[in-house]
This record gives sequence, C-alpha cells and structure tokens, in this order.
Amino acid sequence: MPRRPRHAPAGQALHITNRGVERRQLFFNDADYREFLRLLRRGKDRHPVKVFGVCLMPNHFHALVQPEAEGALSAYLQWVQCCYACDLRARTGTSGNGHVFQQRFWSHAIYDELHFLNVLRYIETNPLAGRLVERSEDWRWSSLSLRGTQDSLIDPLPLVIPTNWCDLVNRGPAYEEVD
Repeated sequence: MPRRPRHAPAGQALHITNRGVERRQLFFNDADYREFLRLLRRGKDRHPVKVFGVCLMPNHFHALVQPEAEGALSAYLQWVQCCYACDLRARTGTSGNGHVFQQRFWSHAIYDELHFLNVLRYIETNPLAGRLVERSEDWRWSSLSLRGTQDSLIDPLPLVIPTNWCDLVNRGPAYEEVD
C-alpha cells in the first residue's frame, strides 16, 4: 500500500525531526556533524526550502524549515537522509545492515509567530537539555551558533527575535510551550 502524501504546503513553516533507528547514534564525531550540515546546505541548492533553525544531536536532529514549492520538503529530506545514510554505511563498513533513520521524518506545522519562536527556542535548547553544553550557543551543530555567521544553511528569520534570545534559550527547555 503506498504512503499517504505528506502535508507540507509551500510557504508553511514546519518543525521536523528524525532520529536513528532504535534511537541509535547518528553522529559519532565532528566530521559526521559537518557532513550532515554540508548535505543540508547542498540539498537547498537542489530543492527550494528555507532553513530557519537546526540542531544536530548525537542520535537525532531537529529543524525548522519552510518548503517553497509543493513536494520540496519530502524531496529535500529524502535526498539529505539518503546521502548521509549511504555515506555512514560506507564509512563504517555496515552496508546492507538495515535502516539508519527510524522513519521518513516527523513534521508538525507552525501556526503563528509565537509558535514559531517557541519551536525555534525548543530546537536551539536541545543541547542544553541533553546536557551536552553549559550554554546552548556553545553547541557548534545548532543554528544558535551558526546564526549571525555567513553560513549559507540558515536563512533570515521571517520575524524579529528578542534581543535577549540567547538568554531565553539558555533558560532551559520550553517543552510545554512547543505544543
């Protein structure tokens, strides 16, 4: 039975995430994180999407994205995840050993500006919540550390974030505010 098409209309911001199958680790060293970010950048050249936020964690990733054409989000993530999975399997000599990612990807629509900010904060708080850093901006694999640099992955936000954004992110997880 074919899959139901994913509802990701052009112009709609979405919170997306995926993790390693059985919650297994996806990123083992700095080179793995850099490669996934590189694929996210290259994928934007192939498929019209905007990336407003991202955070790579050892066994999963989050992103706040907006497809600019119908079908762009699924095509983008299929290409990124497939390239990464093939590369990871080749580098680790585990080709033919099953899936790398748990599923296609999970997505949830962003409804308004407050929801957008809460989801962005949630994404950028992940390294702090995971106790990987003492301050979220110290996690190199997150949009919080990439924003303000010349990194081509992160697109300009469609709204103005508070001037004390880093302080808000570092207050800790905003789980109750995301839903």
